[in-house]
This record gives sequence, structure tokens and C-alpha cells, in this order.
Amino acid sequence: MHPFRKLLLISLGRASSFDRTPSEKDWKLLYSMARSQSLQGVLYGGILRLDQGQRPPEPLLGRWKETAGRIAAIHSLHEDHVRELETLLERLHLQGCILKGTALARLYPDPSERICGDIDLWIKGNRSDILRAFREEGHPLRDVLYKEGKADIFPDTELEIHFHPSKMYNPFLNSRLQRVLERWAPFGGETPLTYPDMRFNAVFCMAHMFHHYLEGGLGLRQLMDYYYVLLNLDPSLRKPVMDTLRKLGMKRFTASVMAALRYNFGLEEEFFLCPPDSIHGKKLVEDMIAMGNFGVLDSRNYTYQGESALKRFLRKNRRVFSNLRYYPREVVWAPFSKLSQWVWRRLHGYMQ
Repeated sequence: MHPFRKLLLISLGRASSFDRTPSEKDWKLLYSMARSQSLQGVLYGGILRLDQGQRPPEPLLGRWKETAGRIAAIHSLHEDHVRELETLLERLHLQGCILKGTALARLYPDPSERICGDIDLWIKGNRSDILRAFREEGHPLRDVLYKEGKADIFPDTELEIHFHPSKMYNPFLNSRLQRVLERWAPFGGETPLTYPDMRFNAVFCMAHMFHHYLEGGLGLRQLMDYYYVLLNLDPSLRKPVMDTLRKLGMKRFTASVMAALRYNFGLEEEFFLCPPDSIHGKKLVEDMIAMGNFGVLDSRNYTYQGESALKRFLRKNRRVFSNLRYYPREVVWAPFSKLSQWVWRRLHGYMQ
């Protein structure tokens, strides 16, 4: 077993030690892989489970400890910002829901180990009302897209305001996805700010992973998020969730994710949404290792100096179309979706 897989299992409490103590060279590679997958905090927790003799040598251990400390500090900062957002939404008479990393970290045994980048806030209501409310508050949204816009509220943390939690290229499947997520939305409680339940997360996170896999890159951090979603999903909801994912055209991708969860994290069959697809799952695992978190290692994502908008458009579509044979219902719509987004932004004056 590769030492990185072993360290993953140790960090999840599914193993207690390495079969062979990693060398200094091995540890440097493990740290590099942890960094590319944005799992330094979680894997540092695994290191603390090891006997002294199997831990990394100094100064790498000290460097890893410092990184884990910064991750924990950012998590604490995010929690403070969430409380500020609750006050803001109350003042604006809006209802919101925290999505993705800041919400999913709550599922981890130690939430402060999960790296969080920005804060994603889904707000109930139509786009124009939300834009007007933030503009009147003195925080006009920028980089507005179909799905989201950015709000400069915190000097140290990027905030994404979502009009829709996620999207798909295929307009028919996207319409179906929006209906599902709106029906399962966690709005309507006594507080202006909420968190999604596991039924919502099981569909939303799968759609989010699917989009990232096709668009820019999928890493093990998002897969680990889904690991904890499945551990917390009520067994009675597995079939309804899988039925929904099948109707959204994600049957093959879901089966691949189940295989990847079993391979990387040792997830048991009782938690699966469907039987794993080992063939496509192997490809998914290889792609995730090669891509890194959000495709940080994937040269197909690099923007080159002097690259025109047309070349960038073609490069991004070539990347998506590399999966045409596996996910044709979604991939074939990618250029039309991207082009319609560009036209929509031009018509609404969001191109800046």
C-alpha cells in the first residue's frame, strides 16, 4: 500500500501505523502530496496518532505543525465571520445557508483540521433582490455569474454569495437540479442562517464534485467531505438520494465515487449509494492524484501569457470534452453553457 493511502487511513482512524516506517524522502513526498490535495491539517492529525518512531523528522514535523496551526486559526476566523453574516442577514431581512467547506467541516471529528478557503453563502430569493440588498448595504457584488457573485465584506476572507448552490451544463438536467435543491433547501427556520441537512449535501456535493471534475479538477479533500456526508446520511435516505442522482445523469460518476471512497478511505459497502464501478473508479482515483485539489497540478488549467479569450475558451472546452465518452449527456452541452453565460453577463452589464 502506498504510504499516502496508509496515512489517509491512519488519519481516519482506520489504521494505527505504517507497515514500514517512511524515510525522510518518503515524508517529503507525503507532505507535498498532502499540500497538493489540501489535506495537511487532517493528515497532521493522523501523524499525532503515530508512535514517535514513525513520525516525520524535524524540521518537517515542525513545519507541518505550523501549517496545521494556521488551518485551525482560519477555521476559527470563519466561525467568527459566520456569526457576523447571521447578523447581516437579520439586518437585511434575508435567509441564508452556509454551503461547502465551512458547513462540511462540522462533520469532521475535528472541524479545525479541514482547510477552508472562502465562505459560500446561499441566499434565498431572486438575484435582483439580493444584488439590490447588498448594494444598498454598501457591499455591491462583483464578478456576478449565473450561480454566484463575490462580496467584499471581510478583508481577510473571500465571500461568495450564491443565487443557486450548483449548476450543470445540460440545461434540462440543471433545471431538474435546481428544483431538487430548492425543494430540499434548509430555509424557513427561526434563525436567518442555517446549514444543509445530509440529504441536501448528498446531492449537492455530488453535483459540485461532478462539475469540478469536468471543469477544472477534483481532489481528495472534496472526496473526504463526501466520505463524512455518507457516514452521517440516514440509511433510509440512500435510495431516494441515489434515485435523484440517477435522474440527474450522475449514475456512472456516483458509482465511480463509491469505488474511490472504498479505495482511498476504506468506506464499507453499507454506506454506499450504489454498487461501485471499479473500472471508472480507478480512472477517477488516478485523475484526482494527478489533478490535485481544484486541479492545481493540472497543466490544462494554466493560463498562459498572451492567451486570448478565444484560446482560453477552446482550451477549457477541450479539457471538458476529454470526458465526452464517459459523460456525454453533460459534456456535449459545455460550450453552449459557457457561451450562454458570456452572453447573459454582457446583456446584464456584469462584464467588467
